[in-house]
Amino acid sequence: MKKKALIALGFLFLLMMPSGAWYISNLPSDTSERVQSNVSDSQTQQVENEDADPDENILSSSTEEPQESFDQDIQEAVADVILESRQLSSHADLNMVAIGDSLTQGVGDSSDNGGYVGILEKSMENNVPDSSFHIKNYGKRGNRTVQLLDRLDNPNISASLEKADTILVTIGANDIMRILKSNVTDLTYEDFTAESDDYEDTLEEIFQTIREKNEEASIYLIGIYNPFNMYFSNIPELDQIITDWNNIGRDVVEQNDNATFIPIYDLFQHVDESFYSDDNFHPSQRGYASIANRILDYIEPEESAADEGNQND
Repeated sequence: MKKKALIALGFLFLLMMPSGAWYISNLPSDTSERVQSNVSDSQTQQVENEDADPDENILSSSTEEPQESFDQDIQEAVADVILESRQLSSHADLNMVAIGDSLTQGVGDSSDNGGYVGILEKSMENNVPDSSFHIKNYGKRGNRTVQLLDRLDNPNISASLEKADTILVTIGANDIMRILKSNVTDLTYEDFTAESDDYEDTLEEIFQTIREKNEEASIYLIGIYNPFNMYFSNIPELDQIITDWNNIGRDVVEQNDNATFIPIYDLFQHVDESFYSDDNFHPSQRGYASIANRILDYIEPEESAADEGNQND
């Protein structure tokens, strides 16, 4: 009981930091039991999405105000991703679509450049100067799987998906947060396992819907990371929930052709606060640069192979 009380106080301290945002979704386990309700309510009030339903903004952040300057090492980390030589120069035309939650929207990137999507765009444009490269960002803070599934029928999103060569997806963190909010007074590990089937079914529907619109595009599902490693690395339940949710994503990906799971969990292990934004949950510009670099590591070989196949044909 004493250990649980200390853990709960620790979480309460973290959650009182500016805006408990997107990656509060990674606050699993029975160790977080009675801390969540006040945070969820305050976060919802901070959101500026006027057309969102009350649950849609559970994981949103209000810390999007650009900073005037960055540490030199963070600038260099981003520049390294943008300027690094890539192997996509022979690809004559590339249409990329990013869909999902606040991680795709770029919440936490104080440079206001769109998070990993903005960094990918600059990297592609810089290293593929002779190609025609287009990227559409349909990230929306607070989206859960059911909400993303509904948005796939939006005419603009649907049209972009139909034309896409590459589709990037971030989703799942808000589903975890939904469970936290619904069971805040008596939260257990079993609450997450009980909801995992519904999460997997909806994720499968998302992939099926995308495939109905586009049979050829490469789909990349980007995983979830645990921002609490820096503070509570000794609490295994935190990692277990994230691992479970990532494994569900892997399983769904494996059931689909031309689909890939991109893990990012390891990118935020053993890092310092420079990888997090001021809200201490979303990635900072440096964190997003790390994610962008990992994505490029995965899409380069497949895009180059596809281009080589086209040339052979």
